[in-house]
Amino acid sequence: MNFRCDDCNNTFRALDIEYGATVISVPIPCPNCNSRHTYAPNWRLLGFYPFGNNREVYKRIWERMDKEESKFESK
Repeated sequence: MNFRCDDCNNTFRALDIEYGATVISVPIPCPNCNSRHTYAPNWRLLGFYPFGNNREVYKRIWERMDKEESKFESK
């Protein structure tokens, strides 16, 4: 599956792993900059995004991931 990095705009291919038993893919680390702020940009069905704008959905996931990561780093 194709992914795009929100930080460096790199497009790359990686395995599709489902996020929390949903159709959303787990953000995969970018091979270029190692950021986890990545998303699968092509969820279109007949020109319609049934789950909203991918990037907006992933922004909420990134916020949760960043909070969890900061909890572990502060210990």
